[in-house]
Amino acid sequence: MSHEPCTSRHLGPLASMRWWRMTLKELREILRDRRTILTLIGMPLLIYPLLGVTFQKLLVSQAANKSKIEYRIALVSQRDSRVFRDLFQKSAILRAKQEGALDLPRQEPAGTVDDPIWTFLESRDKSATVDVDHFVANRSADVGVRLKSGGEEGPWEFELTYRSASLFSLDARRAIEDRLRTINDYVVLERLHEQDPSFVMPLGLTLKSVVPTDAGSSFSMATLIPLILILMTVTGAVYPAIDLTAGERERGTLEALISAPVPRHELLFAKYLAVLAVAMLTAIANLTSMVITAYSNGMEQLLFGSGGVSFRMLILILGLLIVFAGFFAAVILILTSFARSFKEAQAYLIPVMLVSLAPGVLCLLPGIEMTAWMSVTPLVNIVILARDVFDGRAQPIWVVATLLSTVLYSAVALALAAKIFGTDAVLYGSEGSWADLIRRPTLSRPAASLSQAMACLAVLFPAFLVLSGVPGRLMGEWVAGRLIGNAIITIVLFAVMPLALARWSSIDLSDGFRLRGATIASFLAATILGLSLWPFAIELARFQTNSLEQSDAIKELFERVSASLNAIPLPAKLLALALIPAVCEELFFRGYLQSAFRSGMSTSLAVILSSCLFGLFHVIATLSFERFAPTCFLGLVLGWVCYRTGSVLPGMVLHTIHNSLIILMQAFVKELAAMGIGTEADQHVPTSWLVGAGLAITLAIGILFSNAQGKQDVAATSLIGDNSPAAPGA
Repeated sequence: MSHEPCTSRHLGPLASMRWWRMTLKELREILRDRRTILTLIGMPLLIYPLLGVTFQKLLVSQAANKSKIEYRIALVSQRDSRVFRDLFQKSAILRAKQEGALDLPRQEPAGTVDDPIWTFLESRDKSATVDVDHFVANRSADVGVRLKSGGEEGPWEFELTYRSASLFSLDARRAIEDRLRTINDYVVLERLHEQDPSFVMPLGLTLKSVVPTDAGSSFSMATLIPLILILMTVTGAVYPAIDLTAGERERGTLEALISAPVPRHELLFAKYLAVLAVAMLTAIANLTSMVITAYSNGMEQLLFGSGGVSFRMLILILGLLIVFAGFFAAVILILTSFARSFKEAQAYLIPVMLVSLAPGVLCLLPGIEMTAWMSVTPLVNIVILARDVFDGRAQPIWVVATLLSTVLYSAVALALAAKIFGTDAVLYGSEGSWADLIRRPTLSRPAASLSQAMACLAVLFPAFLVLSGVPGRLMGEWVAGRLIGNAIITIVLFAVMPLALARWSSIDLSDGFRLRGATIASFLAATILGLSLWPFAIELARFQTNSLEQSDAIKELFERVSASLNAIPLPAKLLALALIPAVCEELFFRGYLQSAFRSGMSTSLAVILSSCLFGLFHVIATLSFERFAPTCFLGLVLGWVCYRTGSVLPGMVLHTIHNSLIILMQAFVKELAAMGIGTEADQHVPTSWLVGAGLAITLAIGILFSNAQGKQDVAATSLIGDNSPAAPGA
């Protein structure tokens, strides 16, 4: 088996401070360029004042459009005009009385569509008549009125002339009909009451008016910020990324840079930070100009809500900008690193820029809500999260899912860019394609690389989040079917997929997954830990439950799930919820993932990072933040056990026993309550149990410290690039 020796090229950009000096160098070169200065300073100073003036004119135009609508009515004679006007005025009084009786305030102010201006066109000569048909036909009037019959006291019959092809004329005709129908309805009701005072109309209506939640302003920052976020990031990141990669190759300086005694990924990481810094500087400049323009034009409340601009809001905007800019800069570097010229890079980026604008437009559509698949969809998740944050309705679970998935995507994109950057195909124009990125290695390796681990996480995380809800939809109330579906998803994602990826990447399974034999002492210690960790895990969960407020919907969901699980046989629950998750999760988190992390960082950091990811996955799976502390605690213990024993097998035993005990406790609630062990959130494990569990854990730790195989694993870490192995017990 051939192993590549550990060198400084495998330690990552954080192994030295050269990346910081190179970042400052790249940043100074970018800021010397006049085009960058124009993007940073010129565009914000010019665009936002122009947008402010345009926006003000738009508001003035909208206000003007809300003026009174005028309907022109042509009347045949002065007599017709007198009768019609009297009836029209009487109908207005009757409508006002009806609205008052219903206690309905007028929702539309005077001058809107519901209260138009009525202009009456009539002859000044008492004996003359007007050809109302001609007036309506030539658009001098909207409706013509002719009194066909009726004396001074009525009844009257009117003829209305209108243009059937004109919507405005039709609206005027309908408005007149509604006004006059009010008189008919009032007279009918009055006559019925005269005949029978006890008469009551068979149908009554109670009207209730509510104010829309978004009626405060025509525009809100929650709607505009996603689009502004994308535009600012794209503007700031595109040109520096092209100039530092494809531009250097076109100028002939990339070959000299690659030939320097500096790892390629350190060079790219420095360029990435420089691009990210320029993107953030551009975003800050645009945001500052936007805030100043809004404040000077008196539109800060219209854009930022009734509270105006706040420091908290600006911090939230900048935080989302950093996450978005980090992802977008990494994606751009993939394309610009592959491009051989400035123009080729621009051709690659134009479709990316157009696609990146689509999520900004998406969040403007009504009815778009954050879902599981949206929270893991690049660009879309950040845009919708930004909208929800400014609406004040962002759910923490989607915040975690969005940020975690975006960080994973950024890491994968940066790893791909590092693989492309400076290759012979890019430097010298040799034959190369995108297929080179997925070509199977010919040499076997002891563990996955950091980039492969991040790529596996970037696929597994969204797949897990989306697929975890499929069994519930397909199986409905059939709990056993849902358990089977979740077990299959766990096996496929946490076992089959990493094993297949490792096989394709020519990774030795025994080393890459720690599928090695272990001593009897290791299994004994793992068994003791599995039997004694649960009191501390329960106490951590209850402590976090008291510090976090759980929603009623989540509580109700867990109560329904617990009630449904009671109908499942205990062996089936132990298999689906204890054994299968324990084996598959240990294979992935402690076997594949922790081994990959140890190839690029210290053992202590690898254990901590894999444990945090282990906890986050369980938070997403259970929609419960209370699970993070106990699960992360369990992950730390499992990671240390894997490190000391050199195998994932003892951890599988520990994990299975721990899960089984939790399930058994839920199955025997009454029996445990009789022993003084409560299951309510305000009940704690007896102190004597905690002391006994602590002594058992101490015994297990002593066994593992004396385990000779752990020492062999410490020595083996050098084979996978562990530059700073932690001391025993780290």
